[in-house]
Amino acid sequence: MITRTLDYPPLKFLIAALIVLGATICIYTPNYYLLKMGARFAGVIMFGYLLLGMIFLILRQQGLMITSLICCAGLALFLKNASYADLKHAAMTSSETLKVSHYNVSSISDPAVAIDEILASGADIVSLQEVTPDWEYLLQETLGSKYPHKRSVVRFDPFGLALFSKHPITTLDTFTVGDVPNLVGIIKMTESEQEIQIIAAHTSPPLFSTAYSTMQDQVRSIGEKAQAATLPCLVVGNFNAPPWWQEIQSLRETGNLKDSRRSATFGLTEIFQSPGDYILHSPQLKCVDFQNVYSPDNSQLGISGTYQIKWEDLQDEEILQ
Repeated sequence: MITRTLDYPPLKFLIAALIVLGATICIYTPNYYLLKMGARFAGVIMFGYLLLGMIFLILRQQGLMITSLICCAGLALFLKNASYADLKHAAMTSSETLKVSHYNVSSISDPAVAIDEILASGADIVSLQEVTPDWEYLLQETLGSKYPHKRSVVRFDPFGLALFSKHPITTLDTFTVGDVPNLVGIIKMTESEQEIQIIAAHTSPPLFSTAYSTMQDQVRSIGEKAQAATLPCLVVGNFNAPPWWQEIQSLRETGNLKDSRRSATFGLTEIFQSPGDYILHSPQLKCVDFQNVYSPDNSQLGISGTYQIKWEDLQDEEILQ
């Protein structure tokens, strides 16, 4: 019965057109809020097309099967190119490393477990967001001795920030976009004495169309800050947008930044979630490791990346200057 129904040419054409239209919207997403929210699930849609292709194979609908699989392959290539340009991390050398971790404290159900994880991680720089007065007090009490260089912007809303560092922070300023504070500063690595600019930032969640426009302005401002950097640069934070959105693509292009992720780092239980937290780095840095940070009960606490200076690129830039 189903096979005979699908053999009806107008219906077959309509289904094929809808499949192609869905893939096209994911790749070339118009600047409309509802379509943007739908494109957030491009990875899920890709797997849906693969499953649909298998169903059409069983139903012996060759044309629809080929259409589904071609769209699945097109989305896979798009997501790969838009999200993870390199297939693997750079090789680690014997030179000094810089480990950076980022946490959203509002997603942490057990503060003691999170603090233990931060202390055990060995991170040189810890970025935290959604820091409230209660969290700020706890962080100062537990991390202050191991991370002597720190700065907090405490808020009662979800836009508080904190930055803890083992290395000296030579300068640190706050810049605000749409009432959302962000930190930009310079950290001096202890061994090599190389200065690195770090931007700890986040954006408003795009819960509705006006908030989405605000998020676009915030991401644009962060990109401009990274573009103005004259030192190797790290941009850390949650931008409430998946890697394949045009906003993140523009941020990376404007700031000349690379994503530390090399693959999708979420498991099957998180398949309906898209990554929104990032550690982006300038070309003078290389990422030698990146991973999600999980608690003992397998809930995600944050992300962590390890970086080294690309001295050859840095020396070439100094010669050109």
